Amino acid sequence: MQETFRPLASPDKRVELFAIGNELLVGQVLDTNTHWLIRSLTALGAHVRRAHILRDEYDEIADGVGAAIRRAPRLILTTGGLGPTDDDLTFRAIARMLDLPLVEDPIALDMVRRRYEYLASIRPNFSAELNEARRKMALFPQGGQPLANPSGAAPGLALDINSQTTLVCLPGVPAEMKDIFNTSLQPVLERTIGAGSYIEHTLVLDRGDESRIAALLQQIQAAHPTVYVKSRGQTLEDGAHLTVVLSHAGSDPRFIHQELTATEQEAIHALSSLGYAVLRVIES
Repeated sequence: MQETFRPLASPDKRVELFAIGNELLVGQVLDTNTHWLIRSLTALGAHVRRAHILRDEYDEIADGVGAAIRRAPRLILTTGGLGPTDDDLTFRAIARMLDLPLVEDPIALDMVRRRYEYLASIRPNFSAELNEARRKMALFPQGGQPLANPSGAAPGLALDINSQTTLVCLPGVPAEMKDIFNTSLQPVLERTIGAGSYIEHTLVLDRGDESRIAALLQQIQAAHPTVYVKSRGQTLEDGAHLTVVLSHAGSDPRFIHQELTATEQEAIHALSSLGYAVLRVIES
């Protein structure tokens, strides 16, 4: 069906995502981080506009992130390229792109030091020495704020590009990325995209044939432009079904609920007129 969705989320909640790593683009590693981040950010009421995968190359990172900065979303978030090896060059690429010096951040260095001291305390014959590769993880573009990593050595980064856009860089290891997102990144999320909600209602239909309901859903979408209306074939616990998914994100949960309820009632009535029955409604 032709989608005419016009999101309620304001420009101040726009987000762009970049997963960085050659291993993602040759198929060695599946990019689960982006999917998790999209769901987590959408649940906060953010509007994810783009998600890309970039190679571990200066020009690729600069072109991708630089173009995002020119589009001026509220938040740009990258994953990957923060480790100790030479091909982990996200911070260096961003510093070069923004013409910022790389500086050894004392807070970040202390985070790295404490992590290796901890590892040395639980691993036999493990050295806590801060060699050059380990110190590299504390070399930040000037002005960057370190984000504590509860489960790894590489700190994350939050950098205000200007009054409109904040850049966040997180590790590519999924457990570390999620831990930072759920802990030290939270204050940054609160001041950038703020509080918000995302609600989804799935209408499970008694029969298939998506083409028969396409025009009807177009009319419902046009009447409720802030609600995303989408038909989908889904495999649920009792088998395959045609579903209609209604979703809404924003900062006012009461308004979201009202809009979704009105859209749901109209959709059920319209589907009934075509002979479809709604078996159940799944709310999430």
